Amino acid sequence: MGGASCAGLRPPHIRRTSLSISHTDQQPWYKQFWPWFIIALPATVVVAGLTTVYIAFTNADSLVSDNYYKDGLAINQVLAQDQRAAELAMSAHMAFDRVSGEVLIEMSGGGAFPPSLQVRLLHPLDDKRDQVLAASQISAGRYRADLKQQPEQRYYLELAPAVAPEWRLKGEIDFRKHQAITLDTSQG
Repeated sequence: MGGASCAGLRPPHIRRTSLSISHTDQQPWYKQFWPWFIIALPATVVVAGLTTVYIAFTNADSLVSDNYYKDGLAINQVLAQDQRAAELAMSAHMAFDRVSGEVLIEMSGGGAFPPSLQVRLLHPLDDKRDQVLAASQISAGRYRADLKQQPEQRYYLELAPAVAPEWRLKGEIDFRKHQAITLDTSQG
């Protein structure tokens, strides 16, 4: 054993291992599923955000009144109109003909009846559906107006003299259920 080489003998716990690199067919990143999945998540959020912005701008709520300061100052005048209608015991029966679009108004109460009235039909949600009608006097205390379009839902009504409105009557009607309404000061 003296001159024998130990090079071929290795202790049993040390073995020669060969590292072999297995070459698999790797696809480019853009042909794999996971990168696209990860990219799709924020891309979906961006598309949803842009869609929300588009919907918000195209369906924006319009202001019913854009001059709040002036409206705040005018509130006392409006309250005075309601109070004056109560003092005069004003009331009005309004009948809506859905076929012809005719509105007939029969007034009662104290005071002189004006030559014309202003009828305001105010939609609670969409100011594009609002209508302002001029009702002309056809006889003492009786007035007539024509609807611009047929109202189909619930509306707030305001009735006042067309010139120098010293009083005002208001109420609410659902055209799906009623074709006539009596406005008086108890509805304000």
